[in-house]
Amino acid sequence: MEYLSKDFAKDLPPGDSFQELQSMKGKVYRDVQGRKTLQFALGGKSYFIKNHFGVGWREIFKNLVQLRMPILGAENEWRAISKLKSLGLATMTSVAYGSRGWNPARRQSLIVTEDLADTISLEDYCKKWEKNPPDFLLKQKLLSKLATISRDLHRGGVCHRDYYLCHFLMPKGCLDAGSEQTFELFVIDLHRALIKNPLGMRWIIKDVSGLFYSAMDIGLTQRDCFRFIKIYDDTNLRDALAHNGEFWSSVNTRAMAMRKKLGPTS
Repeated sequence: MEYLSKDFAKDLPPGDSFQELQSMKGKVYRDVQGRKTLQFALGGKSYFIKNHFGVGWREIFKNLVQLRMPILGAENEWRAISKLKSLGLATMTSVAYGSRGWNPARRQSLIVTEDLADTISLEDYCKKWEKNPPDFLLKQKLLSKLATISRDLHRGGVCHRDYYLCHFLMPKGCLDAGSEQTFELFVIDLHRALIKNPLGMRWIIKDVSGLFYSAMDIGLTQRDCFRFIKIYDDTNLRDALAHNGEFWSSVNTRAMAMRKKLGPTS
């Protein structure tokens, strides 16, 4: 194992930790070709494990032909989690990571993260906003937090590549606008994240337009969108649109194209 936290390791039986983790039983959340995600309990705590079983040469060649680096296993998410933490962004906490095999098409790997319990995805929380608008103060706090995370993520050289509301988790204790609980949004599912500084503009547009698309049908107003733009660009609205108008136009165009292709999000 390349990494195994002491607190987590003490609850594992002696022997081959990689094999033990790979054979864990629990609630399966995703099972696709080459990758399986499940939730399991150990030592009275809840965890998630992503097992990677190799992508195959066909997938590798397909990505290379499209001039994209193939994601070969759990290492990409392992590195992305570390990067987000270095940027001061809330995300998952890794307790184990390991890989086996030299053949890139068949390499096995896994990553274990702590369960972010008592949270709700923004997709689930926001889907009823259009008919049941949220508290104004909470909505403003949420928009500000999303814009700040997006700005810091991209300035820090990270493109999520699946940047949608469903990949943000909010502690349920923050649902009360008057709550004194620290307002956090956890960024999850970093399997495909790209780390490159500086990021090319197309990657930034991909992320922001994806977020906009996923929020199109929750009842956001033009003022809400303008607030996001001001915070993301860290300036007033006039300067943001004057100096970065082409970027925001591209974001809107791509988001509209996604909606036309994929349909409404609600």
